[in-house]
Amino acid sequence: MAIQRTYVSVGMVDGTEYENLPTTVADEMLYASTRRRHKWEPMQDDITTYKNFLGFAVLRRLGHYAGSFDEFGNDVAVVVLEEAEPVDPTNRAPSNA
Repeated sequence: MAIQRTYVSVGMVDGTEYENLPTTVADEMLYASTRRRHKWEPMQDDITTYKNFLGFAVLRRLGHYAGSFDEFGNDVAVVVLEEAEPVDPTNRAPSNA
C-alpha cells in the first residue's frame, strides 16, 4: 500500500515562508467541523477556502500562527497544497552498509 501525503506551503505578507509542512487528519477534521458549523460549500465546490483553511490549521497546530482564520486571510499572501510522491510503508530505506 502506498501512502500519499499532502503538504502545505504558506507565504506570509511580511515575507516569512513556511514550506512543505505536512497536513494531518487533525487538520482535515478541523476543516470538516468548521465547514459544517459555518455552512461553507463542500471542498470540491470551494477549493480556495479548503486550501487556505488547511494552511491556517497546519500553521496553528505547529505554533507558527496565533490569529483567527479571518485574520489569516489578511496576513497571508499565498497558500499552496502539494501532494508528495507516494511512500510505500512496507519498503525500508536502502542501507548504506
